[in-house]
Amino acid sequence: MDKSILALLAGARAIENNKRLICATYVYDIFGSAKKISYFDAAKLLRDEAERQLALESQNDLDNNLHS
Repeated sequence: MDKSILALLAGARAIENNKRLICATYVYDIFGSAKKISYFDAAKLLRDEAERQLALESQNDLDNNLHS
């Protein structure tokens, strides 16, 4: 498993387990153009991306085993 996948999963878990972030929103402001996301939604996106990467990794392993 790649370290980036572990980092995504760790980030999601840290957000989910932090009670102070339950209704909090992250705001990223670049030149007056604010972008917002709830920490809950961020954790969901992190977990979804980690699961997508794990699925790709598993598929690549299956392909390699079939062709060897």
